[in-house]
Amino acid sequence: MISIITAVHNQLEINKLFLRFLEKNTHHPYELIIIDNHSTDGSADLFEAHGATVIRNPENHCYPDSQNMGMALAKHDYFAFLNNDICVAPNWDKLAIEAMKIHGLDIASLGSWEVLEEPHQRRSFHQKWKWIRKGKRYLSGDADQLEKMVHRLHGMPFEQWCEKQYQEHYPRVYMGVCGSAVFTSRNAWDILYQHDGMQGWDVQMEGSDWDLHMRITQRAIECGDIRPPHIIPWALHHHFSRVTFRSTPEPRICDHRHMGIQEKWSEHQLAQFGPKQLQEAPSIKQQLRRILKSLRITKPGKSRETV
Repeated sequence: MISIITAVHNQLEINKLFLRFLEKNTHHPYELIIIDNHSTDGSADLFEAHGATVIRNPENHCYPDSQNMGMALAKHDYFAFLNNDICVAPNWDKLAIEAMKIHGLDIASLGSWEVLEEPHQRRSFHQKWKWIRKGKRYLSGDADQLEKMVHRLHGMPFEQWCEKQYQEHYPRVYMGVCGSAVFTSRNAWDILYQHDGMQGWDVQMEGSDWDLHMRITQRAIECGDIRPPHIIPWALHHHFSRVTFRSTPEPRICDHRHMGIQEKWSEHQLAQFGPKQLQEAPSIKQQLRRILKSLRITKPGKSRETV
């Protein structure tokens, strides 16, 4: 069995879609632990009606703090830290555990179009998703409309695309992390605690997925008793990337420090322990676009994490 830990703050329709795919496509028995950060749209009731254990917080907590709350209740040997704005592929959990056993991993991420290893394919998906999500950043559509966006992006039914990726990539994995769907063993957290004395996620970190990758990779290099995080390109999910980025959540109640990744880790450490993706050389058009973008005058945004 696995413990699925998910933090939510409203987004009722996308929560419905998350549950639809989770219940349809999960192979193993599981417990679903929801950290509801003061939703006001009935999301907590929805998850309870589907048998989830729901922690009802009277305020909005940050992502790593929420994950630690869920871990404190988790009963099983595998933890799946899933964003609520994702759709999981058929047998995602079975395939993830299989990959971890084949490659001796204690931490892995589900693959997706966001982290395709081939940079040209990754850029093509990003450009297509940019147009599909245009005008939909507040998720005004219902669950059925949102599901259509998923199939449209992949150019075929999502499940069919996942089967195609499985046939093409099984059983290989590659180093990296995808923060929207992180799969770990309980043993990974015990090893991290031995390494840095920290229980669970570092609640001070904004880029908590990058920080987790750094902590694990540092331990792997220095001690050799755990492998760095890897991405599984044949155990998949879809992430509604940046669709909710401009939503206006309730302010977080956390009274601890929130810092960027470069405040904790040096440039040398980032280069040594940080996740890396193959990049293609930017075209002249891309270089010009970046220069023009750097000249824009924009209002300072609020620093936050999407939950």
